Amino acid sequence: RLYELALNEELQERARARVQQAIQKHGAITYEALTDMEYLDRCINETLRMYPPLPILPRTSTKAYRIPDSDVIIPPNMKIHIPVYAIQRDERYYPEPDRFDPDRFTTDKRVAERHFSTFLSFGEGPRICIGQRLGVMQSRIGLATVLAYVRRGPP
Repeated sequence: RLYELALNEELQERARARVQQAIQKHGAITYEALTDMEYLDRCINETLRMYPPLPILPRTSTKAYRIPDSDVIIPPNMKIHIPVYAIQRDERYYPEPDRFDPDRFTTDKRVAERHFSTFLSFGEGPRICIGQRLGVMQSRIGLATVLAYVRRGPP
């Protein structure tokens, strides 16, 4: 997160301004302030898109499944690897996938129309990461604290 923001001073300043606005409104970095830092969440999501914690999600099929519009049938108990890194860097879903762009995660129509399975940084379904909320909250706290007190340019 910090690395990408350090490389782009404009985005860093934008994130810093949002952090400072929330701190002014709430008096400190509180839970309420963190929930007001929507741009910070965009930065975190974009970082997780570019650098997913697990580049591949291993799964095992529980029953036979026919892939739509094909003759391929996945039998029960077959090991399946979901290529998270490749999906989240696919230009069909994320134009200019190597560019850090937190605005990919705005609440506009473009994002709403994107298939939910194109962002799998914490997995999906019943096996989604149980530490997701804790990890994201810790990231918010750390990122907000650094942005509030430190300026850093590219190395």
